[in-house]
Amino acid sequence: MPGTYKYLASAGDDNVITTEPAVLHKIIVGKDVASSVIKVSDHISTGDANVVIQLEGSALKGVYEVEMVFKAGICADLTNQTNVTFIWSPGGAI
Repeated sequence: MPGTYKYLASAGDDNVITTEPAVLHKIIVGKDVASSVIKVSDHISTGDANVVIQLEGSALKGVYEVEMVFKAGICADLTNQTNVTFIWSPGGAI
């Protein structure tokens, strides 16, 4: 995918990936972690505002194809989970 970026999140991360419109292509979870939660918000600051994706469980390892437009920005909020990579590109169209 031309013009794509990746963001590698760490344990307990609650960070803004981008504050501009963007397309989230994939979420790659590299490790199963007990009681993990991955929230992705269409938002320009940290916290739980406008959560549009929420993955929960102890067996999340794998590649999740998303292809979703985030009009405000992308924020990732992880609980317990580690080794998560977000593949995204700037812009508001798939």
